[in-house]
Amino acid sequence: LDHCTITSPIDGVVISRNVDVGQTVAASLQAPVIFQIANDLTKMQIDANVAEADVGALEIDQDVDFTVDAFPMRTFRGKVVQVRNAPITVQNVVTYDTVIGVSNPDLKLKPGMTANVSIIVAQKDNVLQIKNAALRYRPAEAASAEMSSAKVASGGSTSRTPGSAQRGAGRERRPSERTVYILSGGRPKSVQIKTGISDGVVTEVIEGLKEGDRVVTAELASKPAAASTPANPFSGGARRFP
Repeated sequence: LDHCTITSPIDGVVISRNVDVGQTVAASLQAPVIFQIANDLTKMQIDANVAEADVGALEIDQDVDFTVDAFPMRTFRGKVVQVRNAPITVQNVVTYDTVIGVSNPDLKLKPGMTANVSIIVAQKDNVLQIKNAALRYRPAEAASAEMSSAKVASGGSTSRTPGSAQRGAGRERRPSERTVYILSGGRPKSVQIKTGISDGVVTEVIEGLKEGDRVVTAELASKPAAASTPANPFSGGARRFP
């Protein structure tokens, strides 16, 4: 072994050593791995598994935001480099490997870290937006009416006139048209709006609202008044004796 020299094929940083000093190394059909070397830790990549329902929206050079558990308050950025065609099937769930290029100049990111990735597929600036809670809000009267309509459509105990199903289908709104409620005279008033892109927290409003409108997102339940307890003439209080 004094005449044996092991030379690394590349310049880089040793990530792990798989063989200890004095251990026997046997090379048969496959060469043994003695050291695992990273070429350049300032340039890293993320292999993200994207569901088949979302892979159609991916494009090369899209911006990516991601976080790692080691730095939960910091957001790192990268770009989509490649979307591979080979499917990955795990328990009948099909995903596609998406390679994301990341710059790591301060060496904060380490090999093997788990990343929570958000790929930006659409972005708009200076738009009107509302919280998604406003899209889900329904006052009690509207909720009761929707339940009654559901009973009619499902053929429940409520009677219906012939042809009501066809008329109901004609009133069906497109997915981009939603109903929200604004405060008008202290009461919620329904307004039809057209929505755009959404990030799951807020949604773009294309038309139907203007800046400054007070949109209802929830109702505060009024606290029931406490029932008055009748006074017991035989308990408490000062007593006077003759």
